[in-house]
Amino acid sequence: MQIEEKKAKDLFQDRIFTLSNFLSVFRVLLLPFFFQSTFDYAHNPANLQAFFASIFYAMAAVFSDYLDGLFARLLNQETTLGRYLDPVCDKLVTLGGLFVVTIHFDFPSWILIVYFIREVLGVWLGGYLYLKRGLQGRPNWWGKFGVGIVAVSVIWYMSLPYFLQFGAPYEFLMYPVISAYVLLFVLTAGVIAYVVRYWNIVFHPESIELDPENKKQARKYQKI
Repeated sequence: MQIEEKKAKDLFQDRIFTLSNFLSVFRVLLLPFFFQSTFDYAHNPANLQAFFASIFYAMAAVFSDYLDGLFARLLNQETTLGRYLDPVCDKLVTLGGLFVVTIHFDFPSWILIVYFIREVLGVWLGGYLYLKRGLQGRPNWWGKFGVGIVAVSVIWYMSLPYFLQFGAPYEFLMYPVISAYVLLFVLTAGVIAYVVRYWNIVFHPESIELDPENKKQARKYQKI
């Protein structure tokens, strides 16, 4: 594979102000409101207004994640910057959500640390592929599934005081730690999938042949 290094400033040569990019940043801007409402609810579980506000912010973040990709395709606004901005914003939001439920609702702190390390490595890998290989990696299904599991886990842990106060419709809902261990499994599977996919590109690029007609390869990475 012929190596073509890129510069970070090249990301900004395409369109910046798109609806899709706005929605990505919008998710991050919701974090302070989410932090405040969750703080109020954690210190007063009877404050259901704060509880439902936290649920609303969490769902708004999830919904905007779906919409930014949809609008990028419908409005033909897919850009290299957008394809990097979206996952970075996802990482900030998911880490913020898990941090909150770790502080206030006893989410396992060691799983948060594992998640943090995994996301840092993910940012490094994406930056390395772009800057040193001139490639853009494609997200795998484990990563997408992981974002969904984080949303479920955050809402589940936040709902536990509500269930303790008013009762849960199903007994298993009293054990949100289930979602934490499902998330750990997804994280592990995702790391293994990324190692298998990108090991040779990072350490043995000379063994890779880029074929623009290879659809299977295009689902993994593409030349920028």
